Amino acid sequence: MTSATLNVMRRRRRHGGVIAGALAAALLLAGCSIFTAPERGVDYPAPAATAVPERPAASPPSVRPRQSVGAGQDAEFERSAFLADTFYHQPDVLLHQVERSGAMGVNRGFEIAARKGGEWYIEEQRFADTIIGAGVNHNRRDLIDAGLRALEWGYARQAADGSFPCPDPYLGASYFVAATAHSLWLLEASGLAASYRERIDAMRPKLARAAHWIADGTHPAAVLAQQDVYSSRRFVTGYALAASGRDLGDTELVQVGDDMVARGLKRQQAAGYFLERGGFDSGFQAEGLVYLLRYYDHAASPEMQRRVEPALRRALAWLASRVTPRGVIRIVGNTRSGGNQERDRTGAPRRVSAVAVVRAFGLARYVFGDAKFETLARTVATARQAG
Repeated sequence: MTSATLNVMRRRRRHGGVIAGALAAALLLAGCSIFTAPERGVDYPAPAATAVPERPAASPPSVRPRQSVGAGQDAEFERSAFLADTFYHQPDVLLHQVERSGAMGVNRGFEIAARKGGEWYIEEQRFADTIIGAGVNHNRRDLIDAGLRALEWGYARQAADGSFPCPDPYLGASYFVAATAHSLWLLEASGLAASYRERIDAMRPKLARAAHWIADGTHPAAVLAQQDVYSSRRFVTGYALAASGRDLGDTELVQVGDDMVARGLKRQQAAGYFLERGGFDSGFQAEGLVYLLRYYDHAASPEMQRRVEPALRRALAWLASRVTPRGVIRIVGNTRSGGNQERDRTGAPRRVSAVAVVRAFGLARYVFGDAKFETLARTVATARQAG
């Protein structure tokens, strides 16, 4: 083995250790080691006090065969050596983020506390998507099983109308439905779904009920208004509904999802960023981009792809401008992350997510076929980020 080859292998191990540690930290910050009810941060306002009439149980929608849209480069990204070197470098660490019951994040503490005065949050289960992605990347059935178990934990707590009776249910359901839709799409696209067909088929009617609950236009105005305050939420919800609609063959969900994305695009400023609480935020720009890239890749129609692509490229360029040559993400001027402005579910100050920035650039490299994005992703992944 040549000295050059050994140097490359050492660099990959160093790089992978840094970002795997960052991902484990991100999961821990989401609440994996907190066993008491967390403080609610400003990012997760309490549901509006507006009285909402009880909705009847949703009838299963009529569905058509699942539709395949887009190039599906996201599946190649999930199987890439880049992710094997970074996010998925330590699959056993990821596996241990899921309890035997399927609980993740602060929901693990909710179970340990025997539900005494504690709260659970459906969006904590969204990390199932990462576990399943690692399973696809490493071809490990135990990881895929754990990810499905985490999704099943969430759906076991679903109300008859499709909602999830926990704090901030609309945002939480949007994250969770997006994770479910992406996980099922990835298993189908990678050819691994057949081994889990019974569990996937049992999950789809529950996914349909949850997606239709989100798409229902009778949510309190104060809840819906948050989508414009935080533009990234338009892309989370838009992808959740459009991708679910594609999977279920439900054109109504696709249409509502497309509309959500289109409204989010209107929040883009000339510089390229999407408004977040009246300004810009590098961390939430990246989070929104991950969902918008997934939407563009495998949930958008050709017409919507034409509308989305210019906005995506401007948004990526703006995000790149917030990264120093050493890979440090600039936080000066952010309206949400960094600077002790918001708190996460554990009550800790919200930091800029290097994980989101790396994933956005990494996915962009596959969606647009431009190696400069992988260079950016690796530079951020190996940098020591500001506190």
